[in-house]
Amino acid sequence: MCFTPIVSLTTAILEFIVATFILIYFKRTTFVKFSIIFIYVLGFYQFTEFMFCTSGNEFLWAKIGFITYTFLPALALHFALTFNKKKYNLTYIYFLPILISIFAFLNQNFILNASCDSVFVIVQTMFYSFKNFHSIILFILYVSYYFGFIFYVSYILIKKQYKTKNKKLKILSWIGFSSAIITLALPLILIIILPSFRIQFPSVYCEFAVLFTIFAVVGCYVDNKVR
Repeated sequence: MCFTPIVSLTTAILEFIVATFILIYFKRTTFVKFSIIFIYVLGFYQFTEFMFCTSGNEFLWAKIGFITYTFLPALALHFALTFNKKKYNLTYIYFLPILISIFAFLNQNFILNASCDSVFVIVQTMFYSFKNFHSIILFILYVSYYFGFIFYVSYILIKKQYKTKNKKLKILSWIGFSSAIITLALPLILIIILPSFRIQFPSVYCEFAVLFTIFAVVGCYVDNKVR
């Protein structure tokens, strides 16, 4: 949560407005289309954080929020492959996040702790409990999925940046790479390096998510204006 429910709701509305503006104003290239999807998803995530603190059903909205950001690495990989005009199978891209989401949704004990603090949202899932060997394995698998997809996305976009001679594609590849690192990788690194952040991942994550919106708007402008 971005400090208060009102800030979360305001951020969600802002992201919905920005995504809609991009949808209406910019030509719908691959970069623009995926930027719109990402911003809407991030906006919905902010909305889950608002509902988390205001609906009285913390466990449900904590689970929905977890499922929402679980799909982000897959969306990033989908974008990178499409942007680089590589052949892909959607089943391979989304199989893991769908499997993880089904596991989280059907498991009644997936959310171990959920509360709305004055500053942070406190959410502890089975993946971050570290209470037994089973939870450690789940954590390793989840982090491997997240970092594995981010690493592959970074590889594709860096390779694209160095191989292409097109100025616009170079800039967009750099923006895509930077967005993936800042928005997806850094929050996860924080929860590994700083144990106290493990149950505050949603709070930490949303701060970086705002940065993605800025990157996306800049990227959409470059995509439509630079030749």
